[in-house]
Amino acid sequence: MKSPVSVLLAEDNDDDLFLSQRVLAKAGVAPVFHVADGKEAIDYLSGQGEYADRKRHPLPAVMLLDLKMPGFSGHEVLEWLRAQPALCALKVFVLTSSGETRDRERVEKAGAQGYFVKPLTSEHLAVILAG
Repeated sequence: MKSPVSVLLAEDNDDDLFLSQRVLAKAGVAPVFHVADGKEAIDYLSGQGEYADRKRHPLPAVMLLDLKMPGFSGHEVLEWLRAQPALCALKVFVLTSSGETRDRERVEKAGAQGYFVKPLTSEHLAVILAG
């Protein structure tokens, strides 16, 4: 499954990052950009600080967003993101360790395209790339 889809992966756990990058690479998804916390995700998406150069840090087509991150939570990032008119077309899929119904409902209400419990699998990725 080759894909020209660019992905921003917001993940603070090194093990989950490794597993997600492995699944993405195996599927031929590229480029994949990584941020390690909620503030960094907002900086990346808004083109602030070290992410101001859009040639080096282009806006992704898809974001994989962890909910439990330092700085700003994934919920806060998603709510911020959906308030940005210039970024409303970005497809966001939550990839989290939380299987709680309230998290899923909050994410759906905030406008995420999907909600997956970690780890990222090839089945999850097929849904993401199809959506």
